[in-house]
Amino acid sequence: MKFVTIDRIHESMVLARPVYTSDGRILLNSGVKLQNNYARKLAAIGVPGVYVTREGIEDVDIPEAISQSTRQAAVASIRSVFEEIRIGRTFSMDSVHASVNSILEDIAHNPNVLVNLTDVRTYDGYTFAHSVNVCVLAVLLGSKCGLHELDLRQLALGAILHDVGKIAVPESILKKPGPLTDEEMEEMKNHSLYGWQVLRQHPELSLTSAHIAYQHHEKPNGQGYPRGLKKDEISLYSKICGIADAYDAMTSQRVYRSGMMPYQALSQIQELRDIQFDSALVDDFIQCVAPYPVGCLVRLNDGRVGMVVGLNSHDRQQPVVRILYGKEGRALDRPFEMDLADEPLYTIKEVMDDA
Repeated sequence: MKFVTIDRIHESMVLARPVYTSDGRILLNSGVKLQNNYARKLAAIGVPGVYVTREGIEDVDIPEAISQSTRQAAVASIRSVFEEIRIGRTFSMDSVHASVNSILEDIAHNPNVLVNLTDVRTYDGYTFAHSVNVCVLAVLLGSKCGLHELDLRQLALGAILHDVGKIAVPESILKKPGPLTDEEMEEMKNHSLYGWQVLRQHPELSLTSAHIAYQHHEKPNGQGYPRGLKKDEISLYSKICGIADAYDAMTSQRVYRSGMMPYQALSQIQELRDIQFDSALVDDFIQCVAPYPVGCLVRLNDGRVGMVVGLNSHDRQQPVVRILYGKEGRALDRPFEMDLADEPLYTIKEVMDDA
């Protein structure tokens, strides 16, 4: 399977992953043959693209850290929390605890997975799906750091709720299709303080978890917000969530820009070590994420083109590639696979955009 932007959908494609509404319901299920009117309707509600299957890669499945059912329930849970806060109610933690438990269980059953975040979200549901992805990334990074089960649970609860303060930010700012003005950015920054104020008052949530909402935009160099904390003044959980938050934001499709490829986001995060992110955590994080995810089309240094179909946890830069096109650009009658970890002469030269 592979990801195709909404403007490149054509009728011969078959959906390989479900498309979800902003509240976690399935809009279109896998196996549906796409039609032109589907593309128009998906574009109208803000779906940036879909995962499809194609000839030669029908058997390629993208490994996920959590199941689709776990993701769907978690997105619905976070949406419910936001709604309860919006109308002034004390939100219930029951569904949040259940979602966090499912996330922790799914990851525990597959602890060595390299992250491929394959949810297809509407722009309207960005915040809810983002919260779930940040939770998943934070738990994987926390596990890499050696956190134990109880610590991971506190980290997960804080991470999945880290953006609840955005309920106090006007939708015109949250959904603005372009850069924010200085005044709008100051308004956006208030979400950290508001999230802390809401979460610290909840009897079922520890102050350790609540601090994640407060501090996840602080930076080691002291240029973060809301308090300009430095290095060890920032809690470990908040540092972990800060990296997870930034990575998912960088790689997500937004209404005003395309998401980065994972290798690009990882490169940027490495460049910001000790500036925006804790250096030791950056080293651990790059061990948790696949720079070239399953499903992406790549050109090798010898000109051949193929699709990543497998990952090597011991050598993330050298995945397993199914060669689909020869050096002259002709489709191969018999595609074959190369494990680049066993082929030192061949490397990935570029990631390609293919419809």
